[in-house]
Amino acid sequence: VFGLASAQPSTGFVGCADITTMCKEGQVQEAYNLAKADLAAIPTDVWKQRAVGWALYYMIKADSEVGDYAKLLEHIDELKSLDQLTIANDSMIFDNVQFQIANFIKNHIFLTDIEASSKLSTLFSKLKDYEFKSSKGHSFLLQTILKFENWSEMPNFFDWWNLDNLTTEDYTPYINQKGQKIMTLAERAFIANSKALLRLNDLGRIEEFLPKMDNLMNNHKEMMYPGYFYGKLLLALGSNSDEALKVIIPFARKKATEFWVWQLLSDVLTNDEDKQLACLLRAIHCLTQETFLGKVHIKLANLYIKRGLLNSARFHIDAVTRCYASQGWRLPNEIDCWIHQPWLNSTTPDGKDPIDYKSITDAILCDGAEECIAVVTYVDQNSHKAFIVYGKEKRAVQKFRFKVHTGKTLKLYYITDNEGRMKVLNSTTIHLPSDLDYAKFVEGNIDKREDKEFAFLKSGSISCFVSPNIVRKYGLKNGDKVKSLIVYDYDKKKEAWNWVCVNVKK
Repeated sequence: VFGLASAQPSTGFVGCADITTMCKEGQVQEAYNLAKADLAAIPTDVWKQRAVGWALYYMIKADSEVGDYAKLLEHIDELKSLDQLTIANDSMIFDNVQFQIANFIKNHIFLTDIEASSKLSTLFSKLKDYEFKSSKGHSFLLQTILKFENWSEMPNFFDWWNLDNLTTEDYTPYINQKGQKIMTLAERAFIANSKALLRLNDLGRIEEFLPKMDNLMNNHKEMMYPGYFYGKLLLALGSNSDEALKVIIPFARKKATEFWVWQLLSDVLTNDEDKQLACLLRAIHCLTQETFLGKVHIKLANLYIKRGLLNSARFHIDAVTRCYASQGWRLPNEIDCWIHQPWLNSTTPDGKDPIDYKSITDAILCDGAEECIAVVTYVDQNSHKAFIVYGKEKRAVQKFRFKVHTGKTLKLYYITDNEGRMKVLNSTTIHLPSDLDYAKFVEGNIDKREDKEFAFLKSGSISCFVSPNIVRKYGLKNGDKVKSLIVYDYDKKKEAWNWVCVNVKK
């Protein structure tokens, strides 16, 4: 029992404390008979109902221990008939009963039982009228139900159980006797709920569940698998692969370092074998424990076998074999089949990537992104930030993953966040196109006064400002003939857009 029976006013009848004392001493039937006699005298008295409720709890506990399903149902129904008892005022009774129901499920309902689903549904029908809060009993019930993955009422069970009731302890991993780290109850529950919704394919429920999954991933980054199932749920919302990509790619951009994102995209891109292969290769190149990559290696081996690249296939078959052996796991059927094939012994493992997976997968992330031509106008050497102009009266500050210099021209693929800021997804160096209206090469003459450090470049109707830094860097003098890259950039001092000289060639 999780708590003591509630005290009651002194009367001539047997109290709840007396009933529980008798039950603990093994006099359950006698206690029940006394409590029922008192209740018969005043049927609507809440204290008399509580005394019967506690006696029934001990009877339910005995039913659970011996596995008497019929008696268990009979006593649960009698408890439910006590109409003065409520979850709010009698939570101890109901929480303890919930624990015993969970205990019965754990010890007396098995996956091999042909009546398992009907028994679970019947027990669930007894519980779902009550709204339980977080407790050990509530978490224990969840734990016992999770093994029945194919139970048809699993989605309804999760709606009723309410994952908001998970406790701090439910989010804490533990180590088993073999020293293995076991997945938390919380992570298992979210995954099971996802699987149930995917089987049901109820798009409305999936959309409602996604924010909870998103919140879980943001607050528990140590959990590996919820993100994969988040992606599977997103995929379920797409009516075809193109629609699915529109939903998944924005999410994949945020999680591009996670292996399961690329595993998921490989599931979407089954009609394009090169892209599928590239996604799987990127998955195994993410910094991930080998224990998570078994399915990815198997998919890669399968693709390589189809292409006749048996040495490459051998590399991934060996990777799975080593990993599973180190964990004491049974080999997957595919691996077990391949290692008995005659060709395996004539191969040499080859771990080289046959395609440029990085370029292919970067391009996948850029699908649907905006494109632009950007010119670097200045680089802050301390912060490594580059100032760029990427359109007519469009400028931004970016940190690139590679070294850039003033005057470098880039083709950028980017998205904008909710505040309108640019996020570069991919970039390549290119030659400056001749048709831009915000950057071009011009030839002209330097116009510089002796008493000024700055100058102007005169080219036709254009008078372009040349900064003191450019003047000093190239040793410019009045009258010099130069070729220059000029950019239509913003002048903070004048609060206006003007042509500015970026670099010079005499």
